[in-house]
Amino acid sequence: MKDMLEHLATLREQIGKCEQLRDAAKSVIKREAVERVVAHYANLAAELDRAISQAENE
Repeated sequence: MKDMLEHLATLREQIGKCEQLRDAAKSVIKREAVERVVAHYANLAAELDRAISQAENE
């Protein structure tokens, strides 16, 4: 469980960094590409969060 929580924290940090990169991007193409990464990481974080919740309820 501890490893899952650590990975979730890492994902959230990466999301924050990617959001900063996206906001600073001058190119529309770069901004859209980084936004896709943000969305993917957010989806992974949500899935991991659900898995952690399920594991805690068992």
